[in-house]
Amino acid sequence: MIIGQFTKLMVFQTIDDEDLVARGEDKYSVSAINEPERGDIVDRAGNVLASDMEAYRIAIITDENYPNHVSNPEETASLLAEVIDMSKEDIQTEIEENIEKGQFQMELGQAGRNISYNDKKFLEESEATGIVFEPETRRFYPNGQFASHLIGYAEMNNESNELDGQLGFERIYNDLLKGEPGSIDYDQDVWGYIVPNSDNVKPPVNGHDVKLTIDSNIQLYLEETLNDMDEHFKPEELIAVVADADTGEILASGQRPSFNPETREGFGESWLNMLYEYSFEPGSTFKVFGLAAAIEEGVYDPDTVYTSGSMDVMDTTIYDWETEGWGYITYNEGMQYSSNVLMMILQDKVGADKMLDYYQKFGFGQTTGSEFPTESAGQIAWDNELQQKTTSFGQTSTVTPIQLIQGMTALLNEGEMKKPYVVDEITDDAGDVVYDGKEETVSQVISPEAAEKTVSEMNTLIGGSLDHNPQYKSDEYEVTGKSGTAQIYDPENGGYMDGDYQFFTSFLGYAPKDDPEVIVYYGIKLASENKSETWDNGVARGFNPLMERTLKYLEVSEADVSKENSVVEIGDYTGKEIDALTDELNDTIDVKVVGNGNEIVEHYPKDDRLLPYDSLFVKTEGDLTLPDFTGLSKREALTLGDFMGIEVTVEGEGYVKSQSQNSGTAVTEDTAVEVTLSSNDPND
Repeated sequence: MIIGQFTKLMVFQTIDDEDLVARGEDKYSVSAINEPERGDIVDRAGNVLASDMEAYRIAIITDENYPNHVSNPEETASLLAEVIDMSKEDIQTEIEENIEKGQFQMELGQAGRNISYNDKKFLEESEATGIVFEPETRRFYPNGQFASHLIGYAEMNNESNELDGQLGFERIYNDLLKGEPGSIDYDQDVWGYIVPNSDNVKPPVNGHDVKLTIDSNIQLYLEETLNDMDEHFKPEELIAVVADADTGEILASGQRPSFNPETREGFGESWLNMLYEYSFEPGSTFKVFGLAAAIEEGVYDPDTVYTSGSMDVMDTTIYDWETEGWGYITYNEGMQYSSNVLMMILQDKVGADKMLDYYQKFGFGQTTGSEFPTESAGQIAWDNELQQKTTSFGQTSTVTPIQLIQGMTALLNEGEMKKPYVVDEITDDAGDVVYDGKEETVSQVISPEAAEKTVSEMNTLIGGSLDHNPQYKSDEYEVTGKSGTAQIYDPENGGYMDGDYQFFTSFLGYAPKDDPEVIVYYGIKLASENKSETWDNGVARGFNPLMERTLKYLEVSEADVSKENSVVEIGDYTGKEIDALTDELNDTIDVKVVGNGNEIVEHYPKDDRLLPYDSLFVKTEGDLTLPDFTGLSKREALTLGDFMGIEVTVEGEGYVKSQSQNSGTAVTEDTAVEVTLSSNDPND
């Protein structure tokens, strides 16, 4: 019987239909997954916009038989309420209910997740018992509500236990950002030891990094103006975009409603990325493209006179916004007044078929081929004469903000239309560039001569002979562009809304007008407060500070870098006295000293060059002390933390304005500093 049973076991390798080989492999073979790091999303200067960050999840032990359990629910609830978004009373109630049920432990849902290192340290150093921490990875968005619909957000997928992109570039480039997981397989013996030569390790491949053309400082200015406009007007929608006039690079873009990807505040109010997915009737900003077509066709003479006021089209009378008109005026005066009748006359002179062709050449009615696969193409309404005529002054047909930016680049670049783009480059885990965003000419839309004449006419639209739209004038720069006030389609009743100030108001501008550096598009829809201002002053409240601060920032940046004689050579000062640096450096270098001695033991950088107002980090002998972080950029603050061997976390964008621990504080191995950044506005 024994021989028979043994033979059966050897042949079939089963007992009671259980596969013994598989059971042995399950028992002695071990497999584990090595998770990759998700790639960063950064701005044009390398400042982090989205990154992985270690966080913690709170669990509370409520079983009194376990040594580390909650001994004082009220005290524990009071401490937890200081670091999570729950009231002391609610936390205490949940703890006491779990104790009564005899549960071993409990969690606090979403409120108890994403706990920072500093909050974890605070709770660990308290006298509260029963609090334990589970490490987890979360996506960190240091700037909060900041180009949110472009960057998007990623969150943990509970099924795959991976971060998955849900919106924006986090979703578009999810496969590249998330990387490829690795694995480790090995055999163990009956005592749990690894069997020699049985291990097989496949390292993970970390995700790609995505670098955007966004400039964080300009984006910060844009967000601040949107906040002000949103608070002042309480509109249904706001949109603002800043682009490089020469290359088409998107330097900043934002909208309201928006959301904070870090806290999810405002999440769900608007899924639409207005820069690419929002198609609307633009109003009079569209007129500059009909003007360019008329100039190219040789039918626009600024001194030609026409009768303003109204024109009959089919069975409809179409009026200028001043229904009585301005009498007999020149074409140039008609452009300054933003006359609808003038645009219909010009379209008749060009011809409907040719005008449609020009609109299509400017990119309307088709996508720009952007990085967003859901980009809207808009629609050129051209079925009958009435649609054709109303399209000439920006009604009936629809466009997107990115199309307006693209079309404007053609006028400002001698007729060459530039493709707007917002991804600068994508690099893999090895640092190799796998995608390189570059300036790209879409086509030669009009001749250089026609573009020059069009710009000359546009330059009269602000501060021209009629001094129309003076609210967009700047004391420091020559700003020009085209305003727009479009009627809004009424989805409930059909036709257009006819209430007071129920418009979409916008401005498509550029500056300086003689050598444009940036294009700014700003729009507001259906203000609910201070409505009349949107008619009297348009979007000047938001457009003007955004344009001026952007130009000042760009000019200051370029001026500093271009001064070759201002570069400071940095040598090796190791072993020298700290006072000797006064003789070695000029007073534009900000020296940050860590240590309470006089002799320099280390510094960064070394044998290098610095620009004026850059920082030199110096370590002296003796105990380390915290320096003053004020004035450092985000990158400098993080570099200084690495130099000192301490953890530095940042909040905000721009330059350091405050720090969580005072300068001069002794540094220990547990020291952690949080610094708060804000705008480096040249006016500050």
